[in-house]
Amino acid sequence: MATCRQILIFFQIIVLFTGWGIISSCHNKNIETVGINVYQLTAELKKNGFEVAQGYFQMWRIEDCPKFFDVMGTCYFNNPTAPYVMSVLPFWPKEYMDPATKNAFGSTRDGYSTSIRFDPNEAIVIFGLLPPKAVYFGLQSYLFTRKDAYKTDNDTYRLINQIGAKEVFFHTVPGRPAQDRILTFDSLSDSKNNVVIERQSGGCFSQFRYFIITPDQEMDQKIRQVLHNLAVADKDIFTEGIPANMRIGLDEDADDFVSGIRYSLPADGGKEGTPSDIWRKNPSLSILRIRTPQPYPPKRYPAWEDNSPEPREALSEADLRDNLNLLVQKVSQAWGQPCVDTIGCSDKARSFIDTQSSPFNLVGPLCDNIGMDCLADTQDATYQFSGGYGFDNGEVYAVIGTLGTATGNASYVSLGVNNFRLRLGAENVDGSKLAGSAKPEWYPGADKLDKFYVYYFTRNCEDSKVQVLTHGFCLSVKDSELVIPFGDKASLVERDYMAPGTQRGPDSKLTLPSKVLILQKPAQ
Repeated sequence: MATCRQILIFFQIIVLFTGWGIISSCHNKNIETVGINVYQLTAELKKNGFEVAQGYFQMWRIEDCPKFFDVMGTCYFNNPTAPYVMSVLPFWPKEYMDPATKNAFGSTRDGYSTSIRFDPNEAIVIFGLLPPKAVYFGLQSYLFTRKDAYKTDNDTYRLINQIGAKEVFFHTVPGRPAQDRILTFDSLSDSKNNVVIERQSGGCFSQFRYFIITPDQEMDQKIRQVLHNLAVADKDIFTEGIPANMRIGLDEDADDFVSGIRYSLPADGGKEGTPSDIWRKNPSLSILRIRTPQPYPPKRYPAWEDNSPEPREALSEADLRDNLNLLVQKVSQAWGQPCVDTIGCSDKARSFIDTQSSPFNLVGPLCDNIGMDCLADTQDATYQFSGGYGFDNGEVYAVIGTLGTATGNASYVSLGVNNFRLRLGAENVDGSKLAGSAKPEWYPGADKLDKFYVYYFTRNCEDSKVQVLTHGFCLSVKDSELVIPFGDKASLVERDYMAPGTQRGPDSKLTLPSKVLILQKPAQ
């Protein structure tokens, strides 16, 4: 007799080929069919007088970086933990098609693009079976480019320019005449992540859900009514409103937007052929672009109140500051390269920069205000980074910090290596590999080590002397095109995702910045 899991996989395959929605409800070994398919919804929408066009999804992966870089001069500093799933939509008649951004996330079919402008009376609807269980799922839309110039008379610009990162966060769109548009990639609202979905609807993973993205509150209500006519429960519908401070329209001067999905650390491991891998490559989702043929004055959504997102929470890590400084000192001693400054190791260690707090302000609405590229930010995580690291002269970097999953401030942690020239997230170490990396027998005299991690980055972790000192907690940084080739510099980025008991990442003002201790490979 087939198991519940075998039945579920069978129905998931049906979903991929037919567009029918199936949710896993294995109570009493039954599968409950509750979703609608794309043909039903399209027919119902047309019956109600809407224009409907269908899009598709494609992956944005590290190996696609050269395509992005050739078009946009950036790979957007992706999180390398998992590839992204991008929405691809057809253009409306008379919608401006910007050749400079059409293939900004890889090649698309003729007449389609990942970046689109919004008709004032339209909605995008994404619906279907969400992926198998994972640590994180999130859907979010972004302002992508805007006809404007970035502002330089502000503390954020001055700080970023001072640290040599101006070209990363303030730039125009390549290929545009007279450089008349800026690249922003700024969040518009809080994301619809797995916790948000679970709290409203009672479940997320392997469930059938509906997402509406629209600049018009009346369109939201009209689409919801169509879904209600098809027996879709209101609790299963989620709306992302495009705020009123966005420049809506189909003409060349209007803002353009992108929408993407992030799906990370699936419970099945995510290897090739697993249900999560199958879902990521061919999501059991449909995407429709919908508008009314007769224009009317739209009812716009308010801008993010006070230019700030939903408040975030955290458990203060201030009482661990002295322990962090002591641990940095003990690591330097373990390597026989002790710090001169025995309090903070300031002669050998650099602190990460908290990018979400003032004056850096890597938060979508705050980036919008000054024309800054927020690099596809989300309030589901904290971001801290430190940059300018080479790997060609025996360098070893010990990253030392509090472990958010141990301090109660993260559901998972991501520690990444970025190629600064390509703006590419190249390598990643997730929090499960950081756990247990700080032990008293390795760093005697340090305490509260269960709250910390010590992880190393160098060219060759297999070197015998490096192995002894890193205890296996080490990533070999490859000399290759899409990692850190000879002569390139790296930045190190830490992300803490989803503070337990909340819908968002922790408040970065309450967490401690990690430190990078700069060491040299021991002499043979």
